[in-house]
Amino acid sequence: MSGEKQMAADQAAFDQYAANYDRDLGRGLAWTGEGKDFYAEGRIKWLRRTLREIGAPIPGRVFDYGCGTGSSAPWLLGELGCESYVGYDPSAESIAQARQTYGSSFTQFTNHLEEVPSESFDLVFCNGVFHHIPVAARSAAVAAIFRVLKPGGLFAFWENNKWNPAVHWIMSKVPFDHDAIMLFPGEAKQMLRSAGFEVIGRDYQFVFPGMLSFARFMEPALRKLPLGGQYQVLSRRPASTS
Repeated sequence: MSGEKQMAADQAAFDQYAANYDRDLGRGLAWTGEGKDFYAEGRIKWLRRTLREIGAPIPGRVFDYGCGTGSSAPWLLGELGCESYVGYDPSAESIAQARQTYGSSFTQFTNHLEEVPSESFDLVFCNGVFHHIPVAARSAAVAAIFRVLKPGGLFAFWENNKWNPAVHWIMSKVPFDHDAIMLFPGEAKQMLRSAGFEVIGRDYQFVFPGMLSFARFMEPALRKLPLGGQYQVLSRRPASTS
């Protein structure tokens, strides 16, 4: 089985989790004192900040790789300000739920990656997906992301921080994370570079749980230290191959 087909087969197993995804995720996040919307909003606000720092415009078309039940769509369209959104997930049940909940004239959802046009997106967003993709299939997944990005387009890669012991404990409480294989941040950067991406930067986020929310004003200053629960690797498809 090819890497991409293996990825789809494994991720399609998420069909059994689609109906209770938010409930199961909430069980793990409960320890932090925050719900999933806090983290969803935080990721998009941080992405918006990093785009501003590098002088990049707000992306028009965004592709959400591994969108699950589509809960990032309103944040990418509203908080970030993208004009249109396409979400992909190999789980047919997740896509059906995403269409029901977030379907609009600005959103599309699909579980057929091969039907997504090449070089058609300004930004690809991906959160917490690659720890579910078999290691042997990850290069195919990155290649697919590279394919759908326009030359010069950006890839915002978010993953759970393998350096953080609290993250391991939280994930142990989430049913669909039991077989997860996390990536160290350095592994993620090397994976993207090997696929042809130019890595722009890496930041860590979500250092302080709810009980320490008064200290969150310090998080921007801690962005380069491997303390947060997640990290973002921002990269770019080269504008040309010459």
